[in-house]
Amino acid sequence: MPRPKLVSAPLESDIDEAYARKARAERLERFLTNDEVFHRCACFGIDRNQFDTWSAKFVDAASKNKIERLKPANLLSVLARGGMETFDDFIVNQFFAYLAKEAPDVVKNTKFLREITDLRFPNEWSPDARKVQRRIIMHVGPTNSGKTHNALQRMRASKSGIYCSPLRLLAHEVYSRLLADGIPCVLITGEDRRMPDFAELGIEPSGYTVTGRPISKMVSCTVEMAPNVHCHVAVIDEIQMIADRSRGWAWTYALLNMRADEIHLCGEPSAVPLVKRICASLDEEVEVHEYSRLGKLEVSPDSLEGKWSNVQKGDCVVAFSRKDIFHIKSMIEEATGLRCAVIYGGLPPETRAEQARLFNDPDSGYDVLVASDAVGMGINLTINRVVFTTLSKWDGNMTRPISVSQTRQIGGRAGRHNSGVDGGKVTTLVASDIKNLDKAMGLQPHQLRVAGLKPPAEVIEVFSRQFPKVPFSQLWSMFRDIANVSDDYFLCNFRDQEAIATAIGHLGLSIKDMYQFIYAPINCRDEIVKDCLVVCATAVARKTECKAASAIRLPRSKPKSRKQLLAFEQWHRAITMYLWLTFHFPETFTQYDEALVLKSQCEDIIKAGLLLSDSPDKPKHSSYSLENTHNAESGDTSGSGENKSKEPKEYVMRLEAKLESLNKLRKMIEVS
Repeated sequence: MPRPKLVSAPLESDIDEAYARKARAERLERFLTNDEVFHRCACFGIDRNQFDTWSAKFVDAASKNKIERLKPANLLSVLARGGMETFDDFIVNQFFAYLAKEAPDVVKNTKFLREITDLRFPNEWSPDARKVQRRIIMHVGPTNSGKTHNALQRMRASKSGIYCSPLRLLAHEVYSRLLADGIPCVLITGEDRRMPDFAELGIEPSGYTVTGRPISKMVSCTVEMAPNVHCHVAVIDEIQMIADRSRGWAWTYALLNMRADEIHLCGEPSAVPLVKRICASLDEEVEVHEYSRLGKLEVSPDSLEGKWSNVQKGDCVVAFSRKDIFHIKSMIEEATGLRCAVIYGGLPPETRAEQARLFNDPDSGYDVLVASDAVGMGINLTINRVVFTTLSKWDGNMTRPISVSQTRQIGGRAGRHNSGVDGGKVTTLVASDIKNLDKAMGLQPHQLRVAGLKPPAEVIEVFSRQFPKVPFSQLWSMFRDIANVSDDYFLCNFRDQEAIATAIGHLGLSIKDMYQFIYAPINCRDEIVKDCLVVCATAVARKTECKAASAIRLPRSKPKSRKQLLAFEQWHRAITMYLWLTFHFPETFTQYDEALVLKSQCEDIIKAGLLLSDSPDKPKHSSYSLENTHNAESGDTSGSGENKSKEPKEYVMRLEAKLESLNKLRKMIEVS
C-alpha cells in the first residue's frame, strides 16, 4: 500500500519528531529520483553512475539515523524555518558532507572546496568586537510589554548609542523622537542618510571631528546598515528575526560585530537559548529581563460569522495579499458604511505611516484598518480588535499556516498600552478558524535553534575562482550545496540573490560588483523593478553615469485602477533601489537629490491612488477568495468565486470543506 503523502504545510505546533520522520522519508525518496538534484550534483563533476551509487548509500544511512544532522530531532528547526524547499536544500548539502567523509574522491578537490566554504566559526569573523568587554542584556516578552521602550530609555541616557531596527519605518520613528526631545541623532538606512540640522533644531553636537564636522550622539538605523563604530549602548530590536530565512544574517552579524559596551536585545523569549549559545562561543554571558504584557488581550469566542457587516469601528482586519486587502476594503465599506485605511508591505513606508495616522485619528473619518502582516511590527496603532480573515499565507512557493510567532505578534497589536483602548480582542472571519487561533495565541513560539548567515564577499570571490566558467547565479546554488555550517547556524535563502544574478549575469560585472547588486533591496518578481535593475547594472558594467531620469520613468497619467496603482508601487521600489545604489556606486549613480524628488512625487501619487473607489480591474465576482493568495508584497494574486452578494458565504463553505479535507489527510498520516 503506497504511503500517504504528507500535508506539505502543517501547523507549526504539528511539527514534531513523528512528522519529521515522515517528511524525511518522503523527501529522501524524492532526492533519489529528482533530475534537478542530479543536475546540481553534476555541477561538481558527479556522473550518473556515481550519483546512483552514493545517493542510495546516503539515503540508506540517513534512514537508519546514521547521519546526525538528519535525525528527526535535528530536523525540526529546518522544517519550521522554511518548509519542504528548505528541507530539500538541506538534504543536498548533507549529501555533499556525506561524500566528503565517505567518498572524498567523487568530487574533485572536495576537501579544498569544503575548506573555502567553511562557515562553522562566525564568532571568529569579528576580532575588533572581541576586544570590547561587552555586556549583553536581553529584554524578552510579548507584543506591547514595554521591552523595547526600556531598552531605548537606557540608550537615551548613555553618552552614545545605536538603535538597530527591523524596518526603515521604525528607524525613522526613533530618529524623529530623539530629535524632538533634543537629542542629536543620525538616520542610516539602505537608501537614506540624514544628519540633524543642529542650528535649526537648536541642538548642540556631541563634538566635532578633526575636519570640523559635527558629531551626533545617537544613530538610528536598519539592522543591515549598523555602522561599525564603538558606542556605549546598542539596541537590536526583534532579535528573534535572527532565525529569519532571508534576513536572519543581519541580526547575526549585528550580534557578533557590534562594538558596544552594552548590547540590549529586544524580542521574543524563543530567542534566549540560541543567543546564550552564540554568546557562550564568544565567552560572553547574557542577562535576561522578562516582561509581561501591559493591558489585557483575549481571543473572542465569537467570529464575524463570515459577515463583513459585523466589522466595527477600531477593527484591524488582516489579510495576506494586496488584492484581497482592496477587495475586503470595498466589501466592508459597502456593508457597514465605515471608511477603511489600508496598510500592506508593498506601500512605501511613508504611505504606511500616513495610513496609520488616519486610522489612529478619531476625527479623520477612517474607522477601520485593512492590513497585511506589515502591521505586526514598527507601527503604533490604536486597535480595539484584530480580525484574521485567514490563518494561512502564500510564502512564494505554497500556502502555509502563519507561525505562532506571527499570529501572536499580529494579534498582540490589539489593545496597545497607553492607546486609550481598554484591553484588546482577537478573532477570525469564520468560526472554523477560532480553535486554531486560540491555540496559537496560547502557545509560546518554538525555541529558535539556528541563526542565519550569509557568506562574506571574499569567500564568494575565492569560491568563484574554482569555477570560472560557471554563471554567478549558478554559483550561489553550488555554494549553498557544499558549504559547511555548524549546528547553531544556517545559510539564509539565496533565491532572491539567484534571481537578481540571473537577471544581470550576462552583463559582465565583476564578482565584487555582482555581490553588491545581489543584496540590493529588491524583488525580481516586480517586472518594473527588474527592468530598472538591468538598466542600472548595465551602467555599472559600462562604467557610465546613470541619471535618475534614465532609470526611473514614472507614467505621466495618474492611476485610475488598482492595477495602475500597483505599477506606481513598483516604481517607488525602483526609486528606492536607485537611492540605495547611490551609496554603493556613487560614481555611477550621481543624482540622489533628483531621485528624492521622484520618490516624493511617486508617494503623493500613491497616496491619491489609495482614495480610488471601486476600480475597473476589480474582480468580476464579489465573493471573497483566498484560495490563490500570494505574498502581500508582490500583489500577484487572483480571486475567484460565484457569489455576488456582499457577504462571503461561498468562501466560508469552501474554506470549511478545505479544512475538513486537511483534517482527513492528517488522520491518514497518523494511522499510517
